[in-house]
Amino acid sequence: MTTTPGTAPDTRSPAHRITVAVPDVAQATAFLADLTGPSTASRDGGAATLAFSAGVEVRLVPTAPGGAPEAPPRLVDIGTNHLCLRVGDIEAAATHLEKLPGVDVLGDIITIPEGPIRGNRWIYFRSPWGTLFELQQWPEVPGYADTTAERLHHDQRPADDAALPTLLGLDHSGYSVRSLDATIDHLVAHHRARVVLRTEIAAGRDFMRRQFDLDVEGTSAMAMVVVDDAVNLELFEHGIPGQLPPRPLDRIGGNLLELHAAPQPAATAHHAPFGLTLPRPVTG
Repeated sequence: MTTTPGTAPDTRSPAHRITVAVPDVAQATAFLADLTGPSTASRDGGAATLAFSAGVEVRLVPTAPGGAPEAPPRLVDIGTNHLCLRVGDIEAAATHLEKLPGVDVLGDIITIPEGPIRGNRWIYFRSPWGTLFELQQWPEVPGYADTTAERLHHDQRPADDAALPTLLGLDHSGYSVRSLDATIDHLVAHHRARVVLRTEIAAGRDFMRRQFDLDVEGTSAMAMVVVDDAVNLELFEHGIPGQLPPRPLDRIGGNLLELHAAPQPAATAHHAPFGLTLPRPVTG
């Protein structure tokens, strides 16, 4: 894999947008822009945008005013989104996060010993407003290269003013979905996605508590797809009972995935049966 360090994010109009609802846009923007670089952030009325290389942006929008405070959705609930930052030295990045006020780095750095994500290293952290994010470090040659010529987008380029040590960029946007096969079918048919890897993951309750702050256990089917060699999507179908449905975009953790799309009003968001929240299809 190759990277081009010290390069500012693309200034082109974004091809892909990940919108996430947060309780305080100013707080969330300040926190994330400090990690990814102040130059990545811009404000637009009550919303804010973080721009990444390859024409991908994360848009932060406020939750509905006056609502009762609530915790973010669980990572395993249907439609829940998490954002993952790719780094070159995960120990250095995690140590930096541990020193930041309000941040909780969960569990231990995990190194995958085998399979299509062999050598991948990851750890999750909770932001000051409670939402889970992930750090990930890929090996020079990803494990999935053993069995496929397909590749995820591994050419992220950080901003010059990024404070998170060894940050490379946005690695992926992850989602808990109701049906992994149906989600993949939709992304392949409508968004030119390519499947790069699939695997099964089993986790006991103690592991889930330590690494994700979740009191659940079960087996998950996971896939990673790439769209336009620009944005990686990590998809999980969790085999656990009691999953809650997707949240609307005016509640904390509500999100909207826009691929190849111009900005859409929040009212156009709809929960697809397979689990993603997407712009409502245009009918002629």
